Amino acid sequence: MTQIKNNDISDRYFSIRTLIELNEFQDSLDDVLEMHFARYNLSKAKFNALIQLFMTGGQGLTQSELGKKLLVSRANVTRLIDRLEKENLVIRKGDPADKRVFQLYLTDRASMLMKTFVPIHNQYVHKIMSVLDTNEKELLITLLDKLKKGLDQCDF
Repeated sequence: MTQIKNNDISDRYFSIRTLIELNEFQDSLDDVLEMHFARYNLSKAKFNALIQLFMTGGQGLTQSELGKKLLVSRANVTRLIDRLEKENLVIRKGDPADKRVFQLYLTDRASMLMKTFVPIHNQYVHKIMSVLDTNEKELLITLLDKLKKGLDQCDF
């Protein structure tokens, strides 16, 4: 009986400790990436929007499609697009078939920025993750996937 209680206490301790470590890592990662993005006058939100548009290969996305990909509200995606448009990184073009819909495209300036930045960003991410070998990265991905599935099963 005492052994079970000790195991339970230990497991609870490590549950809390694991969450604290994950939060601390996420905070540190956010700080490092914020500085990295700032060198190119980007933020995480701007980069995420631009990379989604960049990956369309010039086909563009509607504001609604971009919002779904970024998992943000309509209002948030509108504000983000407004900022990107003011910085000459995104163009809104009306859909001839539906005047309520805007198609979003990268400007030439944004395309050049992404062509320059993406390889640098990929190398930077690789450098961050280089402290783990390939097997450790695979294990971490597996464990994080398992945690995500566990979140789906929690009652909120």
